[in-house]
Amino acid sequence: MSGGAPKSALELALEKLEGQDEFSVRKLSEEQKDRIAEARRKFKARIAEQELSIQSQMAKATAQGEAAKVKALQDELKDARDRLNRDMESAVDRIRQESE
Repeated sequence: MSGGAPKSALELALEKLEGQDEFSVRKLSEEQKDRIAEARRKFKARIAEQELSIQSQMAKATAQGEAAKVKALQDELKDARDRLNRDMESAVDRIRQESE
């Protein structure tokens, strides 16, 4: 055994993957890390806005006994969350793909 500390399973897996042509580990610059964090904050804020808006509508529909409208709003909320999460991950991926 070499003199260093034993490698973690993650380190061993990354070394194995780095040997494959289609995989390479890229280090992100500090600017990219900051931009990714900012993109995530913005999308999480948009998700929160959608949740507040739709939950308010759901409360009104519930109070009025409109079960079908509540169900439709629940579906709308799920779709909005899913769409915004996909958009967020796409934005993050674009930032990661940028070359320095």
